[in-house]
Amino acid sequence: MAQIRILILSMLLGCFAVDTVAQDVNVSTADTTHQREKNIAVYERVAAALQPKAQELSMPELVVQVALQLLETPYLWASLEMEPEALQVFLDKTDCILFVELSCCMALTLKGKRIVQAGDGTHFAIRDTPSLTDATPSYDLLCDNIRNMRYRLGVVDGYASRIHYTSEWLLQNQTNGILREYTSELGQEFVQTFSYMSMHPKTYYQLSHDECALGKIRMIEEHLSEQKPYYLIPQSELQKKEVITQIHSGDIITFISPREGLDLAHVAIAYEQNGEMHFIHASYAAKKVIIEPRTLADYATHGIRISRLSQVSSR
Repeated sequence: MAQIRILILSMLLGCFAVDTVAQDVNVSTADTTHQREKNIAVYERVAAALQPKAQELSMPELVVQVALQLLETPYLWASLEMEPEALQVFLDKTDCILFVELSCCMALTLKGKRIVQAGDGTHFAIRDTPSLTDATPSYDLLCDNIRNMRYRLGVVDGYASRIHYTSEWLLQNQTNGILREYTSELGQEFVQTFSYMSMHPKTYYQLSHDECALGKIRMIEEHLSEQKPYYLIPQSELQKKEVITQIHSGDIITFISPREGLDLAHVAIAYEQNGEMHFIHASYAAKKVIIEPRTLADYATHGIRISRLSQVSSR
């Protein structure tokens, strides 16, 4: 089993650093009135449409079907940035990472699977099989899967316990066997550093008010920077048929950020349409979940990393 060693401290890190926009402070404006009722209504609608065929579809196929059910969901940036820290679940509004996270967790839930943490808090290990147990599909199971995908080792323990950089999100989900990154098979090695959050603490309300949390962010950035090598697929390679045809619908696309010290700027779900590779995403420009009209090759100016969801056995 290939292992990627990293020091994991019990109280490190916060939310995903994706879809960063020009704004003074990263604070939620989400309306949480009757949020559970709103969420359950969306869950029941998607479950009614997809539960009958959930066991027949592969994970990538089911994730695409969930994503299509969520088209037109309104975009809301920084929805998780509330105090005190608690599991926040939104099915009626989203940003790019929350959309991909929800699509993956909804698919697992409809298949009747619960994520079980396989890590030990000290190592990230690439597993060949998903670490899952059988469970009865329900809205509460969906929330449990989101917690296990979003928080380090699935534990909610303050702002620092929420996984922040998308690279770590990919590593934890590989450790749990939910997906496997295959960028190295199609791309090239590049130098990736992590420093954006600690260099811009005033952008994050919690970091601007908590020197201890800021110190922990610096520590995890240092350790993520040491996790070499990193790979990307440049835009020029995506123009090649022999490369783009190896990307499949349902793959998780993470777009390289042009900002210094920030790893990934956007997250989406690959979607083949009319013989071309597009993607489904929560678009900041469109302010909702859409099928991107541009092809992946046209959109990915700074290159991508790519991951594939693991197969999940039927109950």
